[in-house]
Amino acid sequence: MNAVKPARAMCKLPSRKHPFRLPEEVYKTHRSPIFVTIVAKSGGSVLVPDLAPMIVRVLHERTVRFKLSLHAYCIMPDHIHVVCSMHSEQSSFGSFVATFKSEVSRQAHGLGHADFAWQRSYWDRHAREEEDVPAMVEYVLDNPVREGLCERWEDWPWSALLSCP
Repeated sequence: MNAVKPARAMCKLPSRKHPFRLPEEVYKTHRSPIFVTIVAKSGGSVLVPDLAPMIVRVLHERTVRFKLSLHAYCIMPDHIHVVCSMHSEQSSFGSFVATFKSEVSRQAHGLGHADFAWQRSYWDRHAREEEDVPAMVEYVLDNPVREGLCERWEDWPWSALLSCP
């Protein structure tokens, strides 16, 4: 008897260990806002409150350097959410994330957090339609409320709504 192989066995499925990354030209030409999540490797409360002021400063510096508009962010104890938009085809979204993570790590080590590290990759998603954007921003800002860290997003000191995309 010939055993029938399931469709999964016949095709090689992509690894799910790391998020799917779109080609860099998509980030450069697709002007819709991008929702990004970056997670600390060690877990626990490593970002808030000790590193949060520095993370906010580096985030602002890097978005200016890479010509991104920063719309909203929220720094949680073990991860950060950002909503931003690219406005220059000369910028590289991957380089923005890489240099942000690298600079935060370097400064965290200098502040005495020698074990601090980010997870290897990050998660991102483009807004597919205009209706997605308010939901992205609301998700980012309401994160500390959902986690029981505050009652209103405005009470969380490490989040901000800077502009409406």
